[in-house]
Order: sequence, then structure tokens, then C-alpha cells
Amino acid sequence: MSYQNISVAIVAADKTTVLTSIQAIKAKLPFLINLNPAERKRIRKMGAIRRAYVQDVYAAIVNNPTAAPSGFNVVEFGKDVQLMKDITDILGVLLPVYDGIVDTSFALGNELMKQADEAYGYLKVAAKKSSNQSLNQTIQNISVQLKHKASAAETNPTVE
Repeated sequence: MSYQNISVAIVAADKTTVLTSIQAIKAKLPFLINLNPAERKRIRKMGAIRRAYVQDVYAAIVNNPTAAPSGFNVVEFGKDVQLMKDITDILGVLLPVYDGIVDTSFALGNELMKQADEAYGYLKVAAKKSSNQSLNQTIQNISVQLKHKASAAETNPTVE
């Protein structure tokens, strides 16, 4: 992995600033939609090759306006072409930030699981040597929780 250890803290004011900034972005883009998985699968996609196709067709229709029937809205087509360019520019900046947040979350989760496993081992040893009912009950509860999570993961691999 390309990191050693995640040992940082987000200052509360910085977290607030980031969350407020995200809300400001959402407010500036009120037209954004969220498709469900079935809709994403069903609709026609426009990749990089198709983007060039769309731009070429748009340029051609602008240069040859009589080729389209009067009901075809070239102005709206142009607005959509420009919107795609603008969204692509925004995605170019936003996606690396999103990927960094997701990857940091995965790596941090990995670190936390290792730390929890190690600490759980210490707690189990301490519970065996102790008559502390609270500690023994906590270890028993964690054990049950781990068994439940393991069996749920076996029957449903999407459970995390």
C-alpha cells in the first residue's frame, strides 16, 4: 500500500468548512439528479468516444441549420453540450477528491480493524484473568456480535 499509517485529525472548524462548502456546491447545482441502479443500467451512456460524436454532430447542425426540422431545438442542444463540458470540468476536480476520501476511508477501516483485533485479543486475555463482570460481559457481547457478523457475511457477501 502507498501509505504507512493514517494519524491525523480533522479540526472541527475544517470539517464544518468542508461540509458547508459541499452544501454550497449542491446549492449551485440544483439541477443534479440521482438515478437508481436500474435507471443507470437502462439509459444510453456517453463515453469519451461518444462525447466526440455529440460535439461533431452539434457543430455540424449549427453549421447546417436547415438540415434539422423546425421542431428540433438547436439552442437547447447547445446548452446541453455546454453543460456536459462544464460538468466534465467539475468532475475532473471533484473525482480525485472523492476517490481520495473513499480510499482513505477504506485504508482507515483496515487500520481500525487491525487495532480492534489486537485490542480485542488483549481484552480477552484480561477477561480470563479477571473477575470483572463488566469486562467479561463486554467480551461476551463482542464475541456474539462477531459471530453474528461472520454468519451474516457468509449468507450475504454485501454485508460490511
